[in-house]
Amino acid sequence: MFQDLFGMLKGLLSERPELAIFAALIVGYAVGGIKFGPFQLGGVAGTLIAALVIGQVGVAIDPSLQRFMFTLFIYALGFSVAPQFFASVDRTTWTWGLLVGVEVVLIVVVAFVATWLFKLDVGTASGLLAGSATESAMVGTASEAIGRLGLATDVTKAQQANVASAYALSYIFSLITIVLFASQLAPRLLGINLRAEARKVMAKLGGADENLDADQTHSFPSFGSRGFRVAAAAGKTVAALETELSGASTIEGIRRGATTVPVLETCLLETGDEVAVTGPRATLADAARVFGPELGAPADVDFIVETRDVVLTRRDMHRTDAAAIVDLLRASHCRGVYLAGIKRMDRSLPPLPGAKVRTGDVLRLYGKPEDVARAARLLGEAEAPNDTTDFVYLGGGLVLGILIGLVTVPLAGVPLALGSAGALLSGLGFGWLRSRRPTFGRFPPAASQILKDLGLSVYIAAIGLTSATSVVALLRARGWELPVSAIFISLVPTTASIYIGRYLLHMEPAILCGAIAGQQASTPAIKATEAAAGNSVPVVGYTVTYAIANVLLPLLGPLFVAAFAAMNIHAVSP
Repeated sequence: MFQDLFGMLKGLLSERPELAIFAALIVGYAVGGIKFGPFQLGGVAGTLIAALVIGQVGVAIDPSLQRFMFTLFIYALGFSVAPQFFASVDRTTWTWGLLVGVEVVLIVVVAFVATWLFKLDVGTASGLLAGSATESAMVGTASEAIGRLGLATDVTKAQQANVASAYALSYIFSLITIVLFASQLAPRLLGINLRAEARKVMAKLGGADENLDADQTHSFPSFGSRGFRVAAAAGKTVAALETELSGASTIEGIRRGATTVPVLETCLLETGDEVAVTGPRATLADAARVFGPELGAPADVDFIVETRDVVLTRRDMHRTDAAAIVDLLRASHCRGVYLAGIKRMDRSLPPLPGAKVRTGDVLRLYGKPEDVARAARLLGEAEAPNDTTDFVYLGGGLVLGILIGLVTVPLAGVPLALGSAGALLSGLGFGWLRSRRPTFGRFPPAASQILKDLGLSVYIAAIGLTSATSVVALLRARGWELPVSAIFISLVPTTASIYIGRYLLHMEPAILCGAIAGQQASTPAIKATEAAAGNSVPVVGYTVTYAIANVLLPLLGPLFVAAFAAMNIHAVSP
C-alpha cells in the first residue's frame, strides 16, 4: 500500500511540479518560523530542507523557471539596498567597508583551506561558502557559474546538487554560530556588558533606553495637539509664547469668537481666544500654565495632520545629526513639522537629536499637510501614498541586468560571467537613480519584498527538488566535515572583525556587535543582538555593513567558482 501511495504521489508531482514547489514553501516556512530560544531557521533555509525531503520522490523543474525567479530576487535585492549602499561608499564610512572586506577575504581563505583539507569538489565547496556566509543568493550565482564550466551534463547537475545540499547543512550551523557570536560571545570578547553599553550610546544620542517590536507603540504618543482657552497668555505674541515652550511646540490655530485668526508670529492673543498647540508630548504637558485651561472639546480649533515618509536626497545633510534636520526646518519656516522617525534598510532608528542621518534614509515627518509638503521639498522627495509599481522602469532594469550577465570574460582560461548577478548590478543602478529622483520608477518596499521573498524561495525550492536524490550520498560522505568547516568559516572573520573594529577602528562596542551581524547579512543575528542590547543601537552598525555585504557576497559566487576551476582544485566530485 505504501508503494502504491508513493507511486501516486510521484506521478502527481511529476505531472504537476508546481504542487511540489508550493508544498516546499508551505512546509519550509512553517518549520522555519519555529523559534528555539534566539534561533529561527528562517523560511528560505526551511524551504530548502523541505524541498530536499519532498524531492526524494523525483521531481523535475524547468531550469528557465529557476533563472527567472532568481533574476527577480536578485534585482529586487540590488534595488532595495542601493540607497544605503551608495550612501555608505564615501571617505567617512570606509571603516564599515573594511569590516566587510575582512569578511570577504577571510571566508574565502578559510573556505579554500577546508577545500584542500577535505578534498572538496567545486559544488560542495561553493555550497559550504554560501552557507557559512549565510548568503542564500550565493547559491544561485555559484550554481550558474558551475553551469558555465563546460563539464558534462550529468557532472554539472551533480555539482549543482552539491551546492544546494552543502549550503543547507552548513547554513544551519553557521546561523547558530553567528547568532550566538554577535549577541553573546562578541560582548564577552570585548569585555563589555552589551546592555549597559547600548544604554550609554542611546544616552549620547539623546534618547531613552527602549526597544519596541514593529507592532508596538507607546500609549502616550510622542507628538500630539491640544486646545487651550487663553488666560495667562493674553497680551503675548505667538512668537513669545512659542519661545516659552522652549521653541519645541507651535501654535497652529487661533479662534476668536466666530472668527479664525491667521497665525502670525506677531499676532497678539486675547483673553478667551481658543488656540491649538502641537508639538512633543513632554512640552505640551506644561502648556496649560503658559496659555490657560485646556479645552475639553476643541472642535473650533481642530485641524488635519499627516505623517509622510520623505526620502532624504540633500547631499549636504549626509551624516549630519537629526537635530540639524530639525534646525533646518525651523530656519526655513516649516512651522509645526516634526521628525517622528528614521528608517534605514527597512529598519527603524530612533529619531534622537544625536542620531546620524544619511542620504537615502526615509524620514517620517509629522505636521499639517501643507507644512509637511514644504518640508518634503526642502529635504528630498515625499514617497507617494500609493502601492503602484512602474513596470516600465522595472522591466528596463531587468532586461539590462540580463544583458550584463551575458557578458563573458576569460579568467585564466576559465569563462567568467556574472549571469543573474548582472541583475544585481542593474538593480543597484536603477535603485540609486530612483533614490536620487523618487518622482519616477516607483517600486514600493512591499512589492520589492515580495519579489525578494518569493523569487528566492521558489528558486531555492526548485534547486532542492531537483537535487534531492543526490543529497543523501553527499551527507554520508561529508556529514561531519561540513558543519565543522561552517563553524570555523563563520568564526574566523567575525573574530578578526571584532578586534579590528574595536582596537584599530575604535568603534562603539554596541554598534560593532550590530555591524558583525550585518557583515554576515544575518537578520536573525541582529534581532538577537537587539534583544540582548535592550534597544536599537546595534542597528546603527548593522544597516551599513548589511547593504555592502548584500552586494559583495553574491558576487563571490562566480568569482569563487572561477578561481576554483583556474587552480584546478578537485574540479569534480571524487
